[in-house]
Amino acid sequence: MQSPKGRLLKGGLILTLRQLLSTGLSLVSALVVARILGPEQYGIVAIALGIFYFLSPNVKLGLHAYLIRQPDLPNFTKHHILSFYLTVGGALCILLALCAPLMGWWTGQPEITMVVRVLAIPLWFDMIAAVSIAMMEREFNFAEVGIVEAVSQTSNYMVAIPLVLLNWGYWGPIVGLITQFLVLAILAIRYQPIRWQGKWDWTVMKPALAYGIGFSGSEWITTLRSLTIPIFVTRLLGLEAAGIISISIRLIEQLSLLRIVIRRMSISVLAKITNDKEKTLRTISRGIAYQVLLIGVICASFACVASWIIPLVFGDQWLPSTRVFPIIASAALVWAMFDLQTAALYAVGRNRDVALFNGFNVASLWLGCWIFLPMFGPIGYGLAEIFASPSHFLLHRSITKLYSSPKYANALWLAAAAVPPLLGSLWLSPIYSLGILAASYSIVLLFVPHVKEIPLELIAALRVRSA
Repeated sequence: MQSPKGRLLKGGLILTLRQLLSTGLSLVSALVVARILGPEQYGIVAIALGIFYFLSPNVKLGLHAYLIRQPDLPNFTKHHILSFYLTVGGALCILLALCAPLMGWWTGQPEITMVVRVLAIPLWFDMIAAVSIAMMEREFNFAEVGIVEAVSQTSNYMVAIPLVLLNWGYWGPIVGLITQFLVLAILAIRYQPIRWQGKWDWTVMKPALAYGIGFSGSEWITTLRSLTIPIFVTRLLGLEAAGIISISIRLIEQLSLLRIVIRRMSISVLAKITNDKEKTLRTISRGIAYQVLLIGVICASFACVASWIIPLVFGDQWLPSTRVFPIIASAALVWAMFDLQTAALYAVGRNRDVALFNGFNVASLWLGCWIFLPMFGPIGYGLAEIFASPSHFLLHRSITKLYSSPKYANALWLAAAAVPPLLGSLWLSPIYSLGILAASYSIVLLFVPHVKEIPLELIAALRVRSA
């Protein structure tokens, strides 16, 4: 039998490959679906996904985390939690279907009502699958988890894209989502069978719910961000604006793949050195510079040529997104500068500090949406993100209390190099924007001490990892 370490290494490799596959397929799906549907119908998809990814982690009530983290877990607990999801989870999904007209009324889009009702189906499948997946993770079977997630996500795109091509409209991605979580539940149960039973015991569920609800509290605050487009953008600007803003956010997420890899590597390191103040600060200081360099260069380069690429790939109807993308990307630079502070706080169990930041950040974002969306249209969403950026000071304060202040100088210089081409792309042609990009980074790398070491270190690190 393979050792736990061997299963971890194998599982980590498969999960990484799964992330790469998922990113590639997601990008292809976005290109095809967005081009055919157009901003308005894509806006309905964005609303559905926002609601789904808000509800998905919350309706599980943290019970999947209890299965993974509980040191002494009786074997019968998984059966009771599965039964709880089958019964109470099913009731929650029915309640969602009954409340769906409220979302249709709030957004002013009647078609949203039926879409939200249908979301109850994949939510229920997701809860059922969560028990088996949690047990696989508890036993370090990450390879199987990677396979299950990769196959289920691939099934989504294999269904959604043909249906969109067959003129199913926004129902194509919705049916793809249902297919994904049906396949997820089937494969998860296939790899980790759990006996179904018709009832659950409160004495078993009480400690599980006490732990799970406490665990999911801070996560609930984080997932509120997913409701920004359904609740605010659609209400204030309509479906077309929701689609334009959503595609801009999705492009930034796809372009940030390398940043995500660096973040995961840094989290693994931080978990091992949290007792060493100097190493922790050094890791955070270097890591945030890497993060800002990666997202800054990639997003600024894309912003410079977006007016060429977006009409070619997505169609002329998506041109307004070229004016939204640079502003949201500017706000994303701030997020990149504080990713590792969040990871370090989680590593030492300061979940409350992260929850406090998340609460202030979401509240600031929503207030910014109310202020800027009516005044500036879709661009107002990017301004709202920038308006919410000062809330990151709470993360800085928490880290400083624990360790002292990280060194932000290199990250700030690299962010300063990215801002001129990002903002210049709003008014200048791609040729001039690319010129500003080259000049901006050249000035910073040539004339600011120590900054030029950052890309050299990053390249050397990536070469070592690939060797």
